[in-house]
Amino acid sequence: MAGPVHDRLRYKPEHFEADGALRDVCILNAQPESWQRMIEGFSMAPWRVVFRWTFAESPDEGSLLDAGEIWRHLEEDQDESASLSVQVGKIWFTCYFFDPDEIEFTFDPADIEDEKSFTAVRDFVRRLGDTTQQEVIVTMEGTDHAAMPALLMYAPTERTRGDHS
Repeated sequence: MAGPVHDRLRYKPEHFEADGALRDVCILNAQPESWQRMIEGFSMAPWRVVFRWTFAESPDEGSLLDAGEIWRHLEEDQDESASLSVQVGKIWFTCYFFDPDEIEFTFDPADIEDEKSFTAVRDFVRRLGDTTQQEVIVTMEGTDHAAMPALLMYAPTERTRGDHS
């Protein structure tokens, strides 16, 4: 049986004031399968998805990535870094592969001008939660997301756990 349903994905203009700080979309306590589900979920989404290595040759856009291989490569080459960017409407959400225990995407709150542009955030957060089957929070930019108050929160329900559309 599913735990309590959290779907606090309501547009509040004060959460998106352009204050010079980004906003973070996070999954705390990520597992290796969380990363792979995230990659697969976004590869099936109707959005532009771009993966880049800093030094190694990046795969062609649309290539299916293996999360385990990405983390192995980063562990072997300490100078390398990787990013995954997803464009939803006009908004780019970017994940840097810093910590295998936390999936973190950033976006610019200045891109959220009204309820209509907020739908990109809502769609992105729901897809991330539904495909990973984990709770997603949106916070102010920071490093200790668990200690920060969530601006937005979403957790998949039993109904959405198998529905990645």
